[in-house]
Amino acid sequence: MASVREEGAARTRATLIAVGTALFAEHGFAEVTTARVCEAAGVTRGALYHHFGSMVGLMEACFAEVDHGVVDTLSKHAVTGRPIERVHAVTHAFVDQLSDKTVRQILFVEAPAALGWTRWREIDGGRSLALVKDLLLAAHDQGELLPRHDPKVLAHLLLGGLNELAMFVAASRSRDKALAAAHTELSAVLDGMFASDHGEPLRG
Repeated sequence: MASVREEGAARTRATLIAVGTALFAEHGFAEVTTARVCEAAGVTRGALYHHFGSMVGLMEACFAEVDHGVVDTLSKHAVTGRPIERVHAVTHAFVDQLSDKTVRQILFVEAPAALGWTRWREIDGGRSLALVKDLLLAAHDQGELLPRHDPKVLAHLLLGGLNELAMFVAASRSRDKALAAAHTELSAVLDGMFASDHGEPLRG
């Protein structure tokens, strides 16, 4: 059982992550100071440095929280249905997640700028790639993926395309139009990956 001190430390850490995430998403990592975070969280700078070491450390924790939440949400769409249906469901659910400003800004604007893509991938821990790869391997094993495709290589290509798509949506001035276009183009790309004898793919 956790001690009172441990529970208090966990609450402080969670509060700092929640406050940091909100401030970074709204104002940008470069514009947010330690003083602003600590004031909003109601803690001292010592508490922030104790838990995260620096503002970059806080950004890493904020990114991990949002990233893992998104992957966990997408994983729920990978449970039922034929592999082809699960690929469509997961990738279109990813586009739907981009309607959330916090997801867009933290994952595809502020974290890449503050941490760099190498650290971005390290914190993700390969969870995103593993999800996409498992779906494509299942589609390959069921004969739904066109035989010309290597599912392991295709997983990297598809995930990279989704990340670029997210940055396109994040940078767009017309969010609704960008999201609609993203769904349309994603469906077209996926249709070109799967064998037609399994019927019309499920669209988002």
